[in-house]
Amino acid sequence: MAATTLCGFAFAAKEKYRLKDLEEIERGILLMKNQISYLGTPLTELLEQISWKTEGITGLAFQEISRQMEERRGNSAEEIWEGTWLKIGKKSYLTAVDLEELVSFGRTLGFIEKEQREGSMDMLLHYLREKQEAIKKRLEKNGRLYYSMGVLSGLLLVITLL
Repeated sequence: MAATTLCGFAFAAKEKYRLKDLEEIERGILLMKNQISYLGTPLTELLEQISWKTEGITGLAFQEISRQMEERRGNSAEEIWEGTWLKIGKKSYLTAVDLEELVSFGRTLGFIEKEQREGSMDMLLHYLREKQEAIKKRLEKNGRLYYSMGVLSGLLLVITLL
C-alpha cells in the first residue's frame, strides 16, 4: 500500500519539480533580458551572474554555458547553449518540448541585434509563462487525484490479496 501511495505522490511531485524548473528558467531569462537591455553586459559575464542568482538545474546550466564560452574552444554560443541544455536537461524534469524551446532560443544568441534578441526572449518568456499556468491548473485539478489514486490503488491491492 505504501508503494502505490508513494507512486501517487511521485506523479504529483514530478509536475511540481517541472514547474519549479520552468520558474527558475524564466527568472534567468528575465535577468538576462534586463542586463542586455539596460547594461550591455558581455554574454559570458552575464551568464555567470545569472548562474549565481538562479537555483537548481538552471543555475548549473548557466554556469556551464558561461564556463564553456570563457574557454573559447571554437564552439559558437549556439552550440554551447544547445549542448549544455540537452546534457543538463536529461537530469531535470523538463520535457522534450521545453528543451526544444530553450534550444531554439539559443540559436539567437550572439547572431542578431539587440531588439531581435529581446523579441526572442519575450517569445521564450511567453512560452514559459503559458506552460507554468497550464501546470498550475493541472496540479490544481489532478494533484489530489494522484494522491487519492495512489492510496486507493493500495487499498484495492490489499483487499485483493486478502
